[in-house]
Amino acid sequence: MTKRLQVYEGEGVVVTFDPNVCIHSAVCLRALPSVFDVRQRRWIQLEHASADEVVAAVDRCPSAALRAVRQGQPREAAAAVDAARVQISVKPNGPLLIRGSVDVTREDGTVVAKESCALCRCGATGTAPFCDGSHNRIGFRSPS
Repeated sequence: MTKRLQVYEGEGVVVTFDPNVCIHSAVCLRALPSVFDVRQRRWIQLEHASADEVVAAVDRCPSAALRAVRQGQPREAAAAVDAARVQISVKPNGPLLIRGSVDVTREDGTVVAKESCALCRCGATGTAPFCDGSHNRIGFRSPS
């Protein structure tokens, strides 16, 4: 089941969260706990930090489930910066992290364009080919 995109607007910045691609790494929670707090009903509270601090924390999100766009900046301009170079890294005992603009082709031939994503390596995801954090639940370990 696809979950809806969450949108949060603050002073000078708009943050979106796509729960369908979040790998639950908690990088955001550690980076800026005053803003990102899953114990709160509205778990993203942009008023607790500056736009610069929020953008810096969001940029650390390994799956790109969190995205930040400064108000007044076209989304296309933000995407163009990310698309300049694609980087692929392996998260130990976790997914392949793709940073940059890519097209992912599903088994049925459907092409999904992503600005960044995390691809499953464990095979247990419910959102194939994307990681949903199931590697933690099943205790996946990277091959040596």
